Parts: sequence; C-alpha cells; structure tokens
Amino acid sequence: MFFITILVKLFEIAFFSEKTPVSSEKNLPERILYKEFNYGDYKTVKLLHTSTGEVEELPLDIYLYGVVSGEMPVTFEIEALKAQAIVARTYTIYQMMNNTKHKDIGADICDSSLCCQAWISKENRMARWDENLREENWIKIENSVNSTIGKVILYEGQPIRAFFHSNSGGMTESSKYVWGGDFSYLQAVETSGEDAYSSYKSEVTISKDELVVKMKEKYSDFDIDFSKDDWIKILENTETSRKS
Repeated sequence: MFFITILVKLFEIAFFSEKTPVSSEKNLPERILYKEFNYGDYKTVKLLHTSTGEVEELPLDIYLYGVVSGEMPVTFEIEALKAQAIVARTYTIYQMMNNTKHKDIGADICDSSLCCQAWISKENRMARWDENLREENWIKIENSVNSTIGKVILYEGQPIRAFFHSNSGGMTESSKYVWGGDFSYLQAVETSGEDAYSSYKSEVTISKDELVVKMKEKYSDFDIDFSKDDWIKILENTETSRKS
C-alpha cells in the first residue's frame, strides 16, 4: 500500500509544533527534531506484534516512523511521505477511539497490513536499505512524520476512517461496496494519473481445478459445470462498473 488517494472533500486540522532543524552529517538532509505533541488520551499506541503476540507501547509519532517506512517506499517524494504520515496518524487515532479488533488483548492496533496497517522496526527497515543510504533514508522518514506532528484529517470534528491504498485503477469505490457503511467522505471519485503506476493493471490465470479448490475454501458446497457457458457470468456491477 503505497500511494494515497484522499476521497471527496476532507477537512484537516493542523497543530504544528515548531520545526527545529539541526545540522546533520555532511551530505545528509536537514533533520527535523521530534517534539512530543499532546494528543490528549491518544499519546501512546499499544502495538500488537503479530509474529510474537507481544504488545509494545510507543509514543504515537514514534510509532508512525515504522508505519510510514512500512507502507511507502522511501524513494517517494517527501510530500507523498507526509501525506502518508497524516493519513496513518488519522487511521491510528480512529482505531484507538473505536478499538474493537484487539481490545481483548490490550492492544490498540497490530503491525499487519492485512488487518490494520503495516509497521516495521527501525532496525529491520535499515537492514533492507543500501548501507550508504540508511541514515539519509531514515532522516527522510523522520521528517515526514515530525513535520506533520499534530495533523489529522477530520470530518464533522472527528477523525475519519482514513483508508489508503496503492492505486484504485483510475477510480475509487464507495465504502459500502468494500467494507460496508456508507460514509459521505468515502465515495467513488476519479483518480487520474494512476495509469503510470507499474501495478495499474494485473492479470491472473488459474486452471479450472484451482478455481474449484479456491471456491471450495470459502463455499464448501460449491459446484460448477464448465460445459455450460452461463455458469460463470457477471450478475451485478457497482456504480463504478466494478463487478460485485
């Protein structure tokens, strides 16, 4: 999940801490220091590590370093990384305010993109970068978060359900067709320029036997007669012409 599309008209509220750049090593970008921001009841995040089952408590914006570096390539422009930081912060606070997924084990959010949003430790992230670029890359991640401290996206005074994705195939989909719930700020809008993205289109080919196996995994009574042309057909489209 790399590229962010903000849907319809959203409202931001920004509370910026003063930026305090400091001198870095030669040839490294200027570093914007982290300053703790008062988020009220949402200062710290209880993060579930899905690989171990352990829950770690982190300051909100320190936690976001791991989210931004896990969700978006550091090679993206700094403004894109800032947008990712704002959306991730909004998503996190929303989850903390409406915690249902991991409440039973005392966590606010987990580190899996399949459930919540991706997170990676600084140590593991640095290990995957070229050694000569590690410090420069990490400063860029820090700056994307630190320069947006206190900034979230609100709708009617409350943090939105800030979903994000890599690309939407030229048009987003209304939330009611994806997660359920008809939110006025999560409606279908055009997203021009995405056709330049390398994964804009994809094609998957599977055998008939594979199709049967996959369908039976979800529908145990699934049956199909491949000799009949009308056994596989589109029954309904959404308002954006997607198959539902």
